[in-house]
Amino acid sequence: MKLPTPPRNVGHRSAITLLYALAIGSGLMRAFSVSFDVFAINVLISNPIAYGFLSQWISWIITTILVAILSIRWKSRNQRESLGSNLDPDFRRISLPPKEPTKYIILGGILAGVSTFFYYTLVSTTDASAILPYGQLTIIYLLVGDLLAEKDTPTAIEIQCILSVLFGAILVGVQPSGFNLWALIIVIGPMNLASAGYTYCMRKAKRYKNDKGRRFDSLNLRLWTLLFLNASMSLAMIPSLIQTNWEAILYSLDSFIYVIIGSSVTIFLSVVMYVRALGMGRMAVVNSLSAISVVLGIPITLIGNFVFPGAFGAIAEGSFIWTLKLFGVLLVLSAVIALETSDVRSLIVVKVRPQTGDIIESLWAINGVESVSALAGKHDYLLAVRTRNLGKTRTKILKRVQGITGIDEIETLVVLKEFGRL
Repeated sequence: MKLPTPPRNVGHRSAITLLYALAIGSGLMRAFSVSFDVFAINVLISNPIAYGFLSQWISWIITTILVAILSIRWKSRNQRESLGSNLDPDFRRISLPPKEPTKYIILGGILAGVSTFFYYTLVSTTDASAILPYGQLTIIYLLVGDLLAEKDTPTAIEIQCILSVLFGAILVGVQPSGFNLWALIIVIGPMNLASAGYTYCMRKAKRYKNDKGRRFDSLNLRLWTLLFLNASMSLAMIPSLIQTNWEAILYSLDSFIYVIIGSSVTIFLSVVMYVRALGMGRMAVVNSLSAISVVLGIPITLIGNFVFPGAFGAIAEGSFIWTLKLFGVLLVLSAVIALETSDVRSLIVVKVRPQTGDIIESLWAINGVESVSALAGKHDYLLAVRTRNLGKTRTKILKRVQGITGIDEIETLVVLKEFGRL
């Protein structure tokens, strides 16, 4: 006899507030994780590939232990809940992934392995102030992917965002000797292409629901994705690993194991919050909010080098170089913030013909629909919609709603102002 599924511990927090907290928290944790890696490679171990190999596999062991601990159940509100339900209400215990999202977990892990391999290749050649903005180039590929999938023309704000992020990332990577062309090729090419594919896969996996309406939790998603990430990354590292002097590295492991643990815990929290945010909002919006990490790059580099000279990358001399870097960071930050604040919110009220079945899943599947509610009364469904402009509400969403069998009447309302969101 199967026990009934306990209700999800959603609490009383606003969904928008929670989305903001998760995405921004993810950016903060990522900034700290990158700082741990830069410090370790510049001070404790000179081989970035060997460090990446050890760091990722130790991270998987730590993640397994953390998820196992978070599986411990305790009594709350007259029902037994796992400790991990405070991080993700969908989490119950450590478990194998369901069949449906497994393909996205495997593909996402492979793509993340490619991105991670190039990340460790890059982190030894630059500082945290450049690494963090470089990661925001993923937004370009997500925007272009959305436009191609929808066969839509870009808006002015989308074009501005793409150009600002691209040129901002280029300026951030400037050095006294000029631009690091090799680093730029890695960033624009495989590193962020693979990262964009990983983001798409994680969003698809997180939005999967079983027969009981429960989503696959972000903690188990991180655990199993990391396993496939490590496997694909290790294959790419084999040529370098064969030539590595492992005896010396393992002998000095105790000197940097604490840095690896710090990096593992922070990236675990970052990914869990990021994946959970992807299940709540759109990819471009979540990446925009997590761009808080971009702002932290320069102060982390400056403060870190003040405390540990040379530990966070070389400090370029001269105010001109730092002016360019700061301008690049501001370009990236302004672009992702503009992308978030430019969206238009609308409400669509739908009335269906008599004897029409439940179409709530069909409405929810439309890209741009944030929520769907079934109503009692004159109208049957209420859709909350978010797009770049009113034209896209008509072309991308209304036409798709009209194409659903059984639709009788549609009314669109534009939200001019909202209160009580935070």
